[in-house]
Amino acid sequence: MTLRRRRNHYQQLIEFERGRVVGLREGGFSFHNIAESLGRNVSTVHDCWQQWPWKGTASRRSGSGRPRGTTEREDRRVRSMPVAHGTASAAEIRTAVGTTATQRTVTNRLLQGQL
Repeated sequence: MTLRRRRNHYQQLIEFERGRVVGLREGGFSFHNIAESLGRNVSTVHDCWQQWPWKGTASRRSGSGRPRGTTEREDRRVRSMPVAHGTASAAEIRTAVGTTATQRTVTNRLLQGQL
């Protein structure tokens, strides 16, 4: 039987923790000491510190990828329409909500709402 550590789900450093990493490192603490005080992995602390000289900030960059076609409000309206109007089609819901999203997007939002 091999000894393995159970991995917790990966979590990003919160903004406050990133600030602490930068402050403690500038205060002369080692990566190991900072990682112990935060309860994080040494490599996580090191990676956070590596971002500081390049960008001048320790904050995360926004996620890459395609921007959403609908807002959260439009999603809620799409999911609530079939409840109010049980026989409405995806095309009718799309028109009623007034979104520029495709009919397929509307159908996917309905499926996410399990309707």
